[in-house]
Amino acid sequence: MTETPKYSVIRKHKNIELRQYAGYIQAEVSVSEKDYKSAAYKGFNSLAGYIFGSNISNQKVEMTAPVQVSRSEKIAMTAPVTVTGDGDFTVAFIMPSAYSMESLPIPQDKNIHFVTVPTHRMAAIRFAGYFQQNIIEKHKRLLDEWLEQENLETEGDYIVAGYDPPWIPWFLTRNEVMIKVIN
Repeated sequence: MTETPKYSVIRKHKNIELRQYAGYIQAEVSVSEKDYKSAAYKGFNSLAGYIFGSNISNQKVEMTAPVQVSRSEKIAMTAPVTVTGDGDFTVAFIMPSAYSMESLPIPQDKNIHFVTVPTHRMAAIRFAGYFQQNIIEKHKRLLDEWLEQENLETEGDYIVAGYDPPWIPWFLTRNEVMIKVIN
């Protein structure tokens, strides 16, 4: 069975959950693409190369789920201006829990880097289907409405998470739109 990040459900409403996640390490790569779907494919290929052994020690790393895609934020040199570029995405794989930052194989691809994600809360809405922009936007709106009703404050941008390999029929896939909750 594929490892997924550990979390507990704090609150549930239909297909929306407020979750408390344990900390984890993720491998990330930045890509420029036109939409979430294209970014997921491009970033997946880079990260898959790493876990399939394209690293300094030629070591395979167990596959985990989900693959996460979020819009990248760029901070201008003349801060405090924050610029979010259209088409800039971060694609991430969560590393297996058996690894620490010190024990992960070093990537050959210099664009891959690791981030320690501390314990955090996320609101997530589940949906089936592929990473189509209109479906993602619809679920962002539904999640926004719920967050407003629940008076929950968020931080950062949305993450689109896909849990299944591409050969799974669209109607059986597990995907989510998620966002960090700070209160």
